[in-house]
Amino acid sequence: MKNNLKYWVGGLALSAILPSLSHAEIDVISKGQFSNSLLSPLSFQFGGQIRPEWVNNMGDEPSYMRNGHDGLSRLRFTSKYALSDQTNFIGYYELGINVPKILDLDGHYKENAHRTTRRLAYVGFEDEKYGTLTYGQQYGMYYSVIGLKSDVWDNDGHAGATGIGINGLYDGANRAKNSLMYTNTFGPYKLYLNYLFPEKSIDGGAEQFYKRQSGEGIGLDYSLNKTTTLSVAYSHTKAKMFDLHENSQNYDQNIVGSAITLTPSQWYLVATASYYNDFVPATENQNIKHYFAGDGYGLEAFAGYTFKFDKVFLKSVQPFVAADRLKLKSNNDFHADHQYVGLSTNFGHGIKVIAEHTFASTTDNAEKDSTWLTFFLSF
Repeated sequence: MKNNLKYWVGGLALSAILPSLSHAEIDVISKGQFSNSLLSPLSFQFGGQIRPEWVNNMGDEPSYMRNGHDGLSRLRFTSKYALSDQTNFIGYYELGINVPKILDLDGHYKENAHRTTRRLAYVGFEDEKYGTLTYGQQYGMYYSVIGLKSDVWDNDGHAGATGIGINGLYDGANRAKNSLMYTNTFGPYKLYLNYLFPEKSIDGGAEQFYKRQSGEGIGLDYSLNKTTTLSVAYSHTKAKMFDLHENSQNYDQNIVGSAITLTPSQWYLVATASYYNDFVPATENQNIKHYFAGDGYGLEAFAGYTFKFDKVFLKSVQPFVAADRLKLKSNNDFHADHQYVGLSTNFGHGIKVIAEHTFASTTDNAEKDSTWLTFFLSF
């Protein structure tokens, strides 16, 4: 197909119909559905989210951003097999899909974009008493404990560890590959432990390569009361940078994150503070011996109030404001500040729309203000 917006609009209209038919995950197989004793404990669910998105930058930008593109659509597959009344074998798979790329809509996707991407894939055991143990590609320590709580507006992730490292799939801060995670709840406390196994090397640019050797982390949520949660997490990754000329440098990457989440009445308030050591790539004079900025910190804050309407086609509206700051201290100082204003509208039937504007200020003036419009069509 050629560059023609009517196809993308048509796909959006079709996608909008699908969520209206369902309000949650689709039960493909329900527990007890089969009379066979081996199949009776099995359950399987399917769901997903289509995310058409438009971004208008106050400066140069790829045309696909403004034309309409995919904002990280995904399909989810969840399975569970009951081994006893309190113990289950579990599996989860999440596939990222680039709808315009799949439909071959020229001008609506980045050059060389993939049609599909594996986002998450893990298996494990959950037990009411002994907790949950999973292995595979799954959320790392930082995102599980800190990042998830502030991942509530659209153009976020500029100061949290999730999106500012060399690659969140390998440094462990986002959807860590080849990782082990254990969680359990003890009264008001939720404990997190994880381990990162060695991974293959990845391209770090300029003929430099990054290889994760190992990693581990610990995190804790403390529910102070029904509306207040305190969180803290520590993550360490042992890695090596090397080039094609046998030069190399070992790094001990450290992240310390903290968060406070408040949910009084119809408010959602969250603030995070994180410290980074040899984690964020340096912005200048980057080489094997100085690939990462030595020290830095990130701050985030979000405040949103939800007005509930509970009408057939209008469930709620949430105006919000947010801000973040990333500061790096090394051979060169760097800062990036953002302020956000936005409106999140929930129409019900799996349809939500977020409109927001970002005010950006960075040391190098490389980032411009931008306006985002994203549809979230869930099924």
